[in-house]
Amino acid sequence: MKVQDAFLWQPGWFGRGITLIACALLVTVVGYIHVSTGLAYEFHAFFIVPVLAASWLLGTRFGYAMAILAAVEWLIADHMLAKEQSLILPMLFNTAVRLGIFVGGASLVGAIRLILLRESRLAREDALTLLPNRREFYERGRQAFAQAQRQGVPFAAVFIDLDRFKEVNDTLGHEAGDRLLKVVATAMRDHVRISDVPGRLGGDEFALLLPDMKADAVCAYMEKLRRVLLDAMQAEGWPVTFSIGVASYRVTPQDFDVVLREADGLMYEVKHAGRDRILLREY
Repeated sequence: MKVQDAFLWQPGWFGRGITLIACALLVTVVGYIHVSTGLAYEFHAFFIVPVLAASWLLGTRFGYAMAILAAVEWLIADHMLAKEQSLILPMLFNTAVRLGIFVGGASLVGAIRLILLRESRLAREDALTLLPNRREFYERGRQAFAQAQRQGVPFAAVFIDLDRFKEVNDTLGHEAGDRLLKVVATAMRDHVRISDVPGRLGGDEFALLLPDMKADAVCAYMEKLRRVLLDAMQAEGWPVTFSIGVASYRVTPQDFDVVLREADGLMYEVKHAGRDRILLREY
């Protein structure tokens, strides 16, 4: 697990439930310690800890919920300590102040979390197409490759280059070129399996990793994707075709970088031989 992923943990529903229960229990524990030790110790200051933890781990809304719980728990603890000497108005005023502080802390921590999540996503996602960028493609690709190695299954790498893309940019403008790239990315996202790793490597070059898929299946899979892409280009009147190189391995080899170089080389073979086709080579 990467350092930023550890700090920006995003649990599923089960993880959220467990975390929320843990924060609520922590509020109860702090309240119990506060009542047990009395007013001589400042344990009540720790009421803010589960509030900030919930905001950081789960988001602002959960932080607000924990803020209300902590403020109410603190009010109950103070009432138990003061007993018949407690005055309603001061206690309500103190609770309102505490709630304001808790909500402010939850809001601040939640905002910082959202900013870091956005920055983390932008560092790994191509801003235009929303596909994994080169860095994220290589990191996810290496993970998929390592898993395929352990399982001893086939593995294929695909490089896709857009023919005549510069012509679209030069004649129709960069706005049309950007829209074209988005259309290509959408078609890829709609076509790929969950286990596949798509990515935009830069400019008009895309890539795709296909773990656990044999050569004949890869061929059919890529022919279908190519047809979808060509249909999308024709629908918009764009003169773009696709040069596609596919390196397919019966069993996942040892070197991930070699696999990518093979696919890249095959794609350039297509470019030099007239473009607009798929060249698949099985190893």
